[in-house]
Amino acid sequence: MTCEERKIMTTKTTEKTSLEIKRFINAPRDRVYAAWTDPVQLKEWWGPKEVRTLKIVADTRVGGKYRWDLVNQEGEQMSVFGEYRELVPAKKVVFTWKWDDDEAWENYTSVVSVEFSDRDGGTELRLTHVQLPSEESRDRHNQGWNSVLDRLEKFFSE
Repeated sequence: MTCEERKIMTTKTTEKTSLEIKRFINAPRDRVYAAWTDPVQLKEWWGPKEVRTLKIVADTRVGGKYRWDLVNQEGEQMSVFGEYRELVPAKKVVFTWKWDDDEAWENYTSVVSVEFSDRDGGTELRLTHVQLPSEESRDRHNQGWNSVLDRLEKFFSE
């Protein structure tokens, strides 16, 4: 296999295990950024609507850790954890994402980037989630993130 062939395979695999969602949030960038980085606000809107948050702890600084303990639709207790890699006020939040006690995630640590830009008096939010362990995982996370962003929209419309 040539280097070029390997590169093409990697690119295709990467695309299959990544997702991107764009969403308009009717609030200024600095407020949307704060909703992602202020632990008090996070507790109010975080998580897909069919999931119950037990506890969320977020040390929002570069190198700081977070952990989200939840109960899923099937009643299972689960946890996601990670570390903040980049925080650019009112512009960008980047953090790692890994499910605890899940064999599929044993050798994977995915990365979530959330970027904020001005649009029509509100904020254009662009979320990318890369390095997911499988296409199935990508599809589940795509559903989950869309539900999370629905809750974020609702948080700002109340």
